[in-house]
Amino acid sequence: MSEPISLYRFLGSDASDFNDPFEWRLGFKGITTQKEQNIAEQISADHLPWFDKIIGILCFSSSESVSRPILWSLYADKHRGVAFEIKYLWPKDHLHEMTYTEERPVLDFSLWWQLQDEKARESYLLSLIDGLRKQKSSGWSFEQEYRIFIDLNNPNNCKLGDGYHYWPIPKATLNRVVLGYRCPLEESVVRKLLDMNGFGDTKISKATMCRETYTVLC
Repeated sequence: MSEPISLYRFLGSDASDFNDPFEWRLGFKGITTQKEQNIAEQISADHLPWFDKIIGILCFSSSESVSRPILWSLYADKHRGVAFEIKYLWPKDHLHEMTYTEERPVLDFSLWWQLQDEKARESYLLSLIDGLRKQKSSGWSFEQEYRIFIDLNNPNNCKLGDGYHYWPIPKATLNRVVLGYRCPLEESVVRKLLDMNGFGDTKISKATMCRETYTVLC
């Protein structure tokens, strides 16, 4: 078995929504009829609400990300939040590394109508869905993102409360809690909270700014 990799989950005040409006939205080309236009508009309007009801996404960044100030600024409340260092122990096929490109997954109607075989159409749609799951614009490449997809209809995966789905962190995976350099929490308070919840082996560190480079030291 390969050595588990380290990933980071940055936490601020709210992590419930996508920050990219292109997420989970197909592109379209080859629209020549009103019927095709209606199909495209319906898919664009209905896709995200349908998706939100069945699939949850946990987003992490690579081990190098914790030293980058932009991720702390964007996703950890301008360095006032925290980052969880996760030692990823799950099967490799549960973890999806994002790719970054300027080409969106695009439904080509001219190609779609040529596919008479049902299996061919299914294969074509699955390839588009796979692109939606695993790729983003190259402008987001600084995130070095990895994703876990969670079945929200399985009560063993997460708990529902206050309108949110909560994923319990497996105790063996939480290696460290890194407090942002502006984080107001005292390490002693965080230590007590971790111990109370069964995370006695989890380490704590405080981020600082490097005096010589644009690097966050953790």
